[in-house]
Amino acid sequence: MKTMLAKTLAVMLATGLMTSSAWAGGREKLDEFFTQVNTMQSAFTQQVIDDKGELRQSSSGNVFLSRPGKFRWEYAAPDKHEIVADGKNVWVYDVELDQVTVKPMNKALSAAPVAMLLQKQPVDKQFSVQAMDADNSTLEWFRLTPKKQDSDFTTMDLGVGNNGVEEMILGDKFGQQTYIKFQGVRTNINIDNSRFSFTPPKGVDVVGTPS
Repeated sequence: MKTMLAKTLAVMLATGLMTSSAWAGGREKLDEFFTQVNTMQSAFTQQVIDDKGELRQSSSGNVFLSRPGKFRWEYAAPDKHEIVADGKNVWVYDVELDQVTVKPMNKALSAAPVAMLLQKQPVDKQFSVQAMDADNSTLEWFRLTPKKQDSDFTTMDLGVGNNGVEEMILGDKFGQQTYIKFQGVRTNINIDNSRFSFTPPKGVDVVGTPS
């Protein structure tokens, strides 16, 4: 009986230590992403699911990030458009509509999902962080809830793996969820600053006034 009890306790302790160690590793990578990553470049796929669980949008493209305050979110398929934050303004260029919309950054934080990752500071300063169960996943998942409700997004679930943040699920105030998978993530590489500037093409309609 004592032997069985000892074996049971050993298994429980081992399982607990493994879980704790895995969580610590994931949390460490999460912290590193927010405090040590200056730039990021990656391909991505994105799906938007509505509040009824139906697929509303599927797209893919590339993203470039430079902290603090700059990003370029390029949608290549099915329709081409770009979202560029230059540090002061956010430019949204819809190629099909031949239209550019511009807003000051403090009024356009929800323009692209990556906007929630713009600040280089400890994750706990921006979000409340909760570890999540990750059944049937090779990633460790964390739910981040913004401490300041200045975005359409209310929650951000991040899947952390060997390459850092590899997946993102954003929940918004309308009940939609945006699923994003990053592929070929490269961090702290040199990205030409021209990636984060935008000049409206000649002849397009421009809506809004830059700051």
